[in-house]
Parts: sequence; C-alpha cells; structure tokens
Amino acid sequence: MDQEREQIQEEDEFRQVLERFEEMLKRSVSYFFDVEQFEMIIDYFLDIRNYKRAFDAVEIAMRQHPKSTEIHIKLIQIYIESGNPSNALEVMNELSEWEGENTEVIFLRGTALAHLGKIKEAEKQFDLALSKAMDDKIDILINISIAFENAKKYDLAIKYLKIAFQIDEANLPVLYDLGYYYERLHNYTASIEYYNKYLDQDPYSDNVWYNVGVVYFKMNKPLKALEAYDFAIAINPFYASAYFNKANLYATEGDYTNAVKVYKEFLDLEPDHIQAWCYLGECYEETGAFDLSLKAYQKVIEIDNSNAEGWYGAGLAYMSKEKFKDAIVHILKAIEFQNDNPELWFNLAECYMRIGSQSRAMKCYINTINLDPKDKEAWDNLAAIYLKGKKYLKAIQVLFKADMENPDDPKILFMTAACWFLLNDMKNGLIFLKKALDTGSESIEIFYELYPAGKSEKYIQKIINTKR
Repeated sequence: MDQEREQIQEEDEFRQVLERFEEMLKRSVSYFFDVEQFEMIIDYFLDIRNYKRAFDAVEIAMRQHPKSTEIHIKLIQIYIESGNPSNALEVMNELSEWEGENTEVIFLRGTALAHLGKIKEAEKQFDLALSKAMDDKIDILINISIAFENAKKYDLAIKYLKIAFQIDEANLPVLYDLGYYYERLHNYTASIEYYNKYLDQDPYSDNVWYNVGVVYFKMNKPLKALEAYDFAIAINPFYASAYFNKANLYATEGDYTNAVKVYKEFLDLEPDHIQAWCYLGECYEETGAFDLSLKAYQKVIEIDNSNAEGWYGAGLAYMSKEKFKDAIVHILKAIEFQNDNPELWFNLAECYMRIGSQSRAMKCYINTINLDPKDKEAWDNLAAIYLKGKKYLKAIQVLFKADMENPDDPKILFMTAACWFLLNDMKNGLIFLKKALDTGSESIEIFYELYPAGKSEKYIQKIINTKR
C-alpha cells in the first residue's frame, strides 16, 4: 500500500514538472529545473517519440546545466532514437576523455555504430562496456541485444542474450527475447524451447502462449498452435489477436465452419476490423453460404466505402448467385480503387460474357493480359471469342502472343492447330498439332471441340496415334 501511494505521489510530482515545462515553452518564460527533472522530461518525450520536444528540453537543459554529462547522454539518446547515429557519434567525440570512458557512453557508441551497420566496431564497444560494468550486466546484455535487433542482426542479439541466460536462467525478459529472436531466424525448435522455459516460470502469460501458437503454425503443427491459442484465450478472453490467428488457422486447414465461429468471436471484440469481415466472407463463400458472404462484404463497404476488397468480394458473391449485372456494378466499383489488379478485370470479363456482352469482355481480357501476360486462361478466353466469331486469323494472332508469354503450353498449341485447320491451312495445322502433341496430349479435347472433323480425318488420326 505504501509503495502504491509513493508511486502515485511520484506521478503527481512529475505531472507538475511537465506542466511547468510546457507552460515555460508556451509563455516563453524561464523556469529552473534540476538535472534529474530534465532527464524525466526528456525520457517522457522519448517514450512518446516526440523528438522535437525532447530536443527543446535538451537545448534548455544545456543552457541551465552546460557541464552535465547526464544531459549530453540524453542528447546522444535522442539522436540515436530519432535516426541520427552520426550526430550521436559527433557528440560523443566532443565529450572529455573521462566522460568518454563512461560505461553508458561506451554502450551508446556501440548502439550508434550498430545503427550505421558497423557491426564489428559495435561489438568491440559493447564488449568494452560489459568489461567495465560492475553490476546490472543482464540489463546491459538485454540492451545490446535490442541494438542488434534494430540492426536485424538476430544472431548477435542471441549471442549476448545467451550470456545473460548463463547468468540467470530464470530471467523472463531474456527467455522471451531468446524465443522471439530464434523465431526471427526461423529456428522454431529453439524458439519453442525458450518460450517453454518462460512458461515454466510464468504459465499464465497470454502473450507467450500466443507467440507459441504463432511458432507452431509456422512449424506446420496446427493442433499444437490451436492448443496454444486456446491457452492464451483462456487466460485472457479479450485477447483479440489470438482469436484472429485461431480463425485464420481453421480457414487455412479448410475447416470453414469453425473459422466462421471464431471470426465472429473476434468481431465481437473488434467489430470494425475490415480484414476479418473479408475473411469471414471468404469462409461463407467456401461453404456455399453466398447470402451470408454478401452480407459480410457489404459490412466491409459500410465500414470503408473505398475498400476494393469489399466491393470485389460482394461482386464474387453476386457471381455465385448468378446475378451478373449486380456483380458487374460491384466489380467496376472495386476497379475504381484498384485498377491494376488483373483478377478484377478477368472476373469482370467473365460477367460480361455471361450477359452476352462479348465486346466489353474482350476489353477486360485485354486489360487482364496487359497486367498479367502469364494469365493463360485470359489468353485462351480472348482467342475463344474470336474463334466463336469465326475470326480465325485474329485468334491466331492472339494465340501467337500467348505462346510467346507461355511457351509450349499444350492448350494454346492445340487451339492454334485447330485455327489453321479451320482456315484449311493443313501445313501449318499439322505443324502446330505435332508441336502440341510433343508437349502433351492432355488438352487434345479442346482441339476436337474446335475442329470436330479431326476425329474422322485419317491423316490427323495417324499423327495423333503415332505421337501417343
């Protein structure tokens, strides 16, 4: 009780200090603060990443306490945290020789060097800081690991944390970070090992259970992952991310019924989460519940009228319900916000085909292949429109381009062969028929569908039987 009262009192005192500082800036007057108060003010602004205010505080502090090493250290911290490690090094170089040997300054020099990618030099500084440290070595080791984490050198972060682990095998922050860094290195077995050591000390950590679930999912162990997410939820029934990941896992495994149930539980906690509504819509679509799928996507549109995924999902739901005119309206709206997505153009083309608007469908297929030249189905469908209109040379031109983008595709080659035969060009027809058969005969039915006479023409059958 005394400790709580003392903490409240300290918070009140700091609030008063902060208010005086803000008033000083606002009114352009001068108030005196001791070094410790300035440190508290600067730390506050660093915590909320208001670097401008932190610099203001340092500037005033240096005028009031020009020889304070502590204030210079705060300036170095601001430069490092605001992404200016070179400036931080300049300040450190200006410090006196005695101050430059300060353990905290040595550590900060290592941090600045790590930010600059000078990893070997950073290691030397960190090792020097450790050799000078008389106590709090674990805190220093943790801070070193954070510096290397920021530099994305997780192997080095682990190296220093392992030293901390040797000093205290039950230190929770060390165990947590080891689990996290090993995960970043894709060493999932080691990650689970250290997370489990953490849970041996604190089995009611919802966050660690959640992390364990994430790692097991990456290890392709869905049952273990589900168990971990369930523990996280049991400890904290309001842990939204655990519900979300659990639902995603069910969806990935094809268990759409359970995925729907858990997405709805998640949405009870975060009702305006657009991605969850989209995933819910997909799950409903997979189970054939197209009306519910449509409602989910309509909810997305209600939350954000400019969300392309919501408009497109609603369009797909209308397609599934064979309401193609409604689908066209919604997919066109999605294209307004995402006109570089070939999938949108392809499905819009499909809708136009279903309502008999071939000219519009052709334009959409052309947009599709302009965005994704490897989309074989779009090439095939575009050529098929020309074939249906008996524009065989146009179809051949399309198929020639398709073959350049997708070489040796049997379907494209069989379609090309059929076109030449339909033009009574037997020579080219046989060339492409042989080429198609050399790549595989699995698409030969498309050839017969387009050129039924091929089934009865002996010379064609002879080539087909020879190639088989």
